[in-house]
Amino acid sequence: IQMMFRPLKFFGIWQYRGTGVGVGWQGVVPRKAYKMARTAYACARPYLLGPRDWLTRVDANQLVAKIRPHIFDIVRSSMDIVCTRHLPDMSKKLPPAVREEIVEAAVEKVEEGFADLWGNFTELLCNEAIGIDNDGMIVTVFTQNVALLNSFFLKLGDREFRFIERCGAALGFFCGLIQLCAYNRLDDRGRQILLPLTGFVLGIFTNWLAILVCFKPAKPRPVRLCGWHIYDIQGLFLKRQADVAVLYSRMLCDHFFDFHKVVAFLKTKPDLWRELKGAYQSHNSHVINKTLGRAGSCFVPIVVGRRQFRVVEEDLRATLVEQLSRADEMHTIAGKFIQGASDIYRTNALKMQKMPPEEFENLLHPVFKEDEWILILLGGMLGAIVGFAQVYFLKE
Repeated sequence: IQMMFRPLKFFGIWQYRGTGVGVGWQGVVPRKAYKMARTAYACARPYLLGPRDWLTRVDANQLVAKIRPHIFDIVRSSMDIVCTRHLPDMSKKLPPAVREEIVEAAVEKVEEGFADLWGNFTELLCNEAIGIDNDGMIVTVFTQNVALLNSFFLKLGDREFRFIERCGAALGFFCGLIQLCAYNRLDDRGRQILLPLTGFVLGIFTNWLAILVCFKPAKPRPVRLCGWHIYDIQGLFLKRQADVAVLYSRMLCDHFFDFHKVVAFLKTKPDLWRELKGAYQSHNSHVINKTLGRAGSCFVPIVVGRRQFRVVEEDLRATLVEQLSRADEMHTIAGKFIQGASDIYRTNALKMQKMPPEEFENLLHPVFKEDEWILILLGGMLGAIVGFAQVYFLKE
C-alpha cells in the first residue's frame, strides 16, 4: 500500500525521461498524478455544483456587508501608504477625522458597486471561452501538489487500506500454519522450494482478493440460507458510499475554497486573469472618482498636478490589490460565507450519495486499476523474498 503512494519523487539509479519508470521506484499515484486526479474527479463531476451554480446563489449585498470591516481596513491602509509615499506633507496635515470620513465615503461607494462587480466576476468566471471549470482547477491543484492528492485518496480509502493490511496479515497467519505443517514433513530441497513458492502465491492471492473485496460486487447481493435472507454482500468501499460522499464534499470545500489557491489557478489562465484585473481596477477607479466627487476630480489634479495625480491614482489601485491579497482573515470569512450561501457542501454530499455504485467506485478504484498487475506482482515478489529469508534463517 505504501508503494502506491510513496515516494513522492522517483528514488533509484535511473529513470526513463522523467517518467518515474526505471531502475528504482516512484509511488503509482504521484507518478500518474494527472491521470489519477482527472479519472477520480471526472466520475463525480456531473453530480457536483459548478462555478455558476454557487456564484449565482450568493447575495452580493450580504457578502459585502459581512466583510465590510475588512474592506474599511484595506481602504484605510492603502490610502495611508499611498499618501505617505506621494503626498507626505498633505498626509501629515490631514486631520484624522477627515481621513476617516474619506475612508468611510470610499467604503460606501465600494458597497454600492459591489453587486455589479460580483456580477461581472461571475460572468467572466463562467464564460465558456475563457472561464473556469471545477475540473481544470481541481486537477491542476492536485497535479501540482501530489502530497495533497495522496492525502485525498488515503482519507477516502482509509478503512479499505486498513482492511487490505489486515486481510494480508490474517491470510498470511493461516497459510503460515499450513506451511509449518508441510515444512516438518519435507526434506531440505522441498523446504527450499515450498517457502518461497507459497510466499509468492500467497502475496499475489492476498493482494488480489483484498482489492476485489473492496470494490466487488458493486451492488448489494443478498445471501440466503434455506430461503432466509442472512445478509448482503457488497464491496467495502461502496458500502460506505453515504459516509465517503460527505467526506469527499468536505475535503473539496476545505481545500478548494481557498483564496490563494484560486488566485494561483486563475493566473494560469492569462485571458481570464487580465479581464478580472481590468474589471477590478475599473471598479476601483469608479470608487475613487465617486469618492472625490465631480469637484474633487477636477480640483485635486490641478492642486497636485495631473501627472502626479495619475501616478497617485495608479499606485492606489495597485496598493488596493496588494492589500486585498494579504487580507487572509477576510478571505476566510468570505469563503465560509460563499460555502454557506451556496450550500455547496450539503448539496454535493447529497448528490454524490445518489450516484450509481458503478460510478461511485471510480472515486478510489483508479488508485488500484492503474498498474494493478504491478501491485499484485509486487505482493508476490515480497512474499517470495520473505520465503527465501525464512529458508536462510531456519537453516541457520
